[in-house]
Amino acid sequence: MARTQEFDTGKALGDARRVFWDKGFDATSIADLEAATGLGRSSIYHGFGSKRGLFDAVIQDYMDTVLRPRLTLLHNQAHPAEGISTYLTSLSDALVKTADQTTNRGCLLLNTAAGIAGNDEALRLLIDGYQVELRDGVAGALRAADPTQTDAVVLARARIVAGLTMGALLMARVNLGEALSTLEAAGEQARLWLPAGSQAR
Repeated sequence: MARTQEFDTGKALGDARRVFWDKGFDATSIADLEAATGLGRSSIYHGFGSKRGLFDAVIQDYMDTVLRPRLTLLHNQAHPAEGISTYLTSLSDALVKTADQTTNRGCLLLNTAAGIAGNDEALRLLIDGYQVELRDGVAGALRAADPTQTDAVVLARARIVAGLTMGALLMARVNLGEALSTLEAAGEQARLWLPAGSQAR
């Protein structure tokens, strides 16, 4: 008879996320995860298969509940310029919220990119896919705000804004002030490419 899972998966993922976020995958031990989640080792292995299985579930949950909902802010069809501004502001607010006196957490996904993802094909593809979603979201907003731009120009400009954004998210763990300034610069750059009538108010 199959064993019944007796814990709240959502809560376990949230508790584990904080540990992985603070310590990174390699430095996080099963004992750390047991202490954070209140689950025994057997429950962790039964529910997720391994430490890596739990980490993968945490990353997927972070994508589904944090990153992708925020990307939808770029799809403001009524006011596309405001979509870019709102998205970047939401990132700045989130970086400030997740920072405390001892550590700047930055972005869990991009922290992973600077760690194990370089040698892990599945994570590399996941992070690259997120970068494409961000780039294409910015491109869609730029195109909607000014349909006269060619596809090549839109894509080049979207890459610049997306690159600045991802660079800021990587920098956040090291220098929060610089990360916030870089996000502001990304917004200023985007505004330079938007028609005057479409500027966010």
